Amino acid sequence: MSQANGFAFEDNSLKAYLSEGIAVVRIQADSFATLTDLAESGRFLALFHQAEVDNQAQALLLLSRPAVFADNEYEKFICHEEAVLGQPGQATHLKTQVIRHINILNRIVTQIADFKKIFAFGLQQSIVTPFFGASLAADFRFASPDMFFSPAHCRHGLHPTGALPYFLPRFVGQSKAAEILFKGEPLPADAALALGLITEVLPADDFEQRCIQALQPWCELPGEVILSSKLLLNHANRLGLKRYFDTEAALLH
Repeated sequence: MSQANGFAFEDNSLKAYLSEGIAVVRIQADSFATLTDLAESGRFLALFHQAEVDNQAQALLLLSRPAVFADNEYEKFICHEEAVLGQPGQATHLKTQVIRHINILNRIVTQIADFKKIFAFGLQQSIVTPFFGASLAADFRFASPDMFFSPAHCRHGLHPTGALPYFLPRFVGQSKAAEILFKGEPLPADAALALGLITEVLPADDFEQRCIQALQPWCELPGEVILSSKLLLNHANRLGLKRYFDTEAALLH
């Protein structure tokens, strides 16, 4: 996964590189395949580990090309599963596939929450439910002005995945979280910023480089300060997240 010149990887789905002490992982295409397929997700999580043990990396920035986390990608994924459901004898297969996808996504969310260095998301344009939920497990979230959370789960009658119901009330309170999750209305970047869900809104032009620059001040902190602070900040989260995933798993069976 890592080349001789350090943290570096690229294929059709993923690109990883080191820039100014930031390990950057970019999802380039087909986000649901990348994050819910066993083999692809294995490569993805291997990059997390590589960034965590690389002494040159003070933080990890996860982002995607614009529209990769968008509604149309989610629609393609859901419509494919619904098409499978329409085939005779496929209901059990569909349920197994959905459970597998959620389990892999939950593993990714857990890895983000447990990451020992600074973890940040870069969010552009439409961000559907599972990826917005996963982003809330990170330390920081940067958004372009055109970013908006799209609660697409409502349109398909699905429960919100990516641990969004777990993290959202911790930012905005129970009542506001319920309103966001049940109303099904887009939440634009400026509103997300006002609610504390976004750390900073950055200009869309050269967005990736702007995210790297925005992370620099935090990367100047000693690694042991970051590690100990994150262990204390996330102590209750780690215990609660496991119980949350156990409850979600029980609902799916």
